[in-house]
Formats: sequence, structure tokens, C-alpha cells
Amino acid sequence: MTKKEEFVLRFREAGGEVVSSLDEALRGLEEASFCIQDRLKRRLGRRLKELTESPPEEAEVSITRADAAAADTGSVIFGFSEGNDHLLVSLPRVHVVLLQPRRIYKTLLRALARVEGDYISVITGPSKTGDIELIHVAGVHGPERVVVVLEER
Repeated sequence: MTKKEEFVLRFREAGGEVVSSLDEALRGLEEASFCIQDRLKRRLGRRLKELTESPPEEAEVSITRADAAAADTGSVIFGFSEGNDHLLVSLPRVHVVLLQPRRIYKTLLRALARVEGDYISVITGPSKTGDIELIHVAGVHGPERVVVVLEER
């Protein structure tokens, strides 16, 4: 099994979604409010005109780029140093992650070694929690839906 195949398997096992295009990831979310990571705004400029932008505290959907991913855990990893970009991975109810397959590493340890920043977030699927009565709830401490777009370019 390749690193990419293992990542996809593990991420989906954790409840995440993997798609092949941004259009596919955003299907059905056209009316939602969005926040987009600063470093993606120029790249997605044409697309931004179609979206309603909001600050992370008010946005329903965020779009970010992962700095690395770990095949063994199915995790995407982000390094943040300034601004409020770290809020994009935890506040909106839907988090869309752009990931280049070359940034998938075999192990979490190798992936973490490639990430720099004052804030590091490791995400393995949507937010989940189980209270003392063992009732599982999604989206309590973060997004209830996480969609990875594997960018093949």
C-alpha cells in the first residue's frame, strides 16, 4: 500500500472525507459563509468572488492548506506562526483541507518534523467527543466535517 492509499484509508476510518477537487468539496456549500487561509487567497482569487467571506468566528466553512500529513495515523498537520489562521482549523463547522500528495509522510513523527510554526495542529478526521455517559457527539470541539482535497498537481 502506498503512503497516499494508507493516508486515505486511515483518514476515512476516522470519519474524514477525501475528494479530488475543490469543486467536489464545496458541493452543497455554495450558500455558506467562508474563511480562507491568507496564503490561499491569491491562488483562489477567481473563486473568492463566488464565496461570501466571513471572519473565522462567524464562518461556516474554512479552506486551508496542510503543511504535511501522516499515512500511519491519517492525520493532516498545520503549522501557524502569526495571524488568526490557526482559528480556521477549529472554529467553522466544515473544514476543507488542500493537501499535496508529496506532503504525505509514512509516519506522524516524520510528518511533524516537516512542520514549522508557533502553533501546530494535528487533525485526524472531524471533532469527536464522548461524555461521561459515553454518548459520542461530533463537532463539539472543532469541525463536524473535515474534507481533504488531494491536489494532484
